[in-house]
Parts: sequence; C-alpha cells; structure tokens
Amino acid sequence: MASLQRTLVNLEMLSDDINALHVDALNTHAHIKLLHNVLNELKNAEQFVALETEASFQKSLSGSLFENIFERKRMVGVYIKLVGYVITAWEATNKANAIISENFDSSADKRLELLQVKAIKAKSQLKTVASAMGKEDYAKFVQTLGLSAQEWQWDTLRARF
Repeated sequence: MASLQRTLVNLEMLSDDINALHVDALNTHAHIKLLHNVLNELKNAEQFVALETEASFQKSLSGSLFENIFERKRMVGVYIKLVGYVITAWEATNKANAIISENFDSSADKRLELLQVKAIKAKSQLKTVASAMGKEDYAKFVQTLGLSAQEWQWDTLRARF
C-alpha cells in the first residue's frame, strides 16, 4: 500500500506542476514532458492497483486529489489510454507541423500523410474512450492534466472526430 500511496503523491505533484504552468507554457514541450511523467506514474499505479480490492483502493484514495477521479480501479487504466492518446496525437501533430514549416523535401509528403493519419487515429480513439466515460469524467481528466486547448475540449472532440 505504501508504494501506491507514493505513486498517488507523485501523480498529485505532477498534476500540481501541470496546473502551475503559465498559460504560455501549456501545450508546449514542458507540458508534454510532464504528461509523459504522468503516464509513467499511472503505469506504476496500475501495477499496485491490481493488487488492491475496490474497498482498499478507495480507502487509499481518501483525501487525495484523485478521490473523485478514480471512482473505480479501472479508471487508472482508462487514464493510461487517454493520456497515451493525447501524447500520440500531440506529438504526431507537432511533427507534421514541423515538416510543413521547416523540413519539406521529396519524401515529406509520405511522412506528413503518415503523421496526420496517426494524429487523427489517436484523436478518434480519444473520442471513443472519452464518450464512454462521459462529459463529467472527461472534464475532470482535462482539468487535472491542464488540457485547456480548444482541441481537447468536449465539444470540439465530439464534433470533429
């Protein structure tokens, strides 16, 4: 249980770090690096959560930032998927934008197409999981991880992909 507690504290600190970022630092390399750290901690938490009962898991969350977020053990796995999709979409989009603006050569068309398809697929998967979890739970996810950009908002996600 101590390791789960430690992981939860790490997740809380990462969430605080993300939400402490200046508005100009959101949706930047620093933000995505923090999201990678969140993903790693969530994967660590998943190992510990598997050993817990629902009741012991809820008891360990008592007083935590994640008490109302991880209402069931399986939400840790859902968050792993969501964060992974956000990171994949974000990185693919950034690489595609870099190709368009700086590195357009003879093989750029194929690379650009592959990256755009990868980003669209990740956002589509994000929409599927977000739709299954519902608007309220998705809003908690977005707020916890500082995903304030319009592309991550519920209405935009539901309308586009």
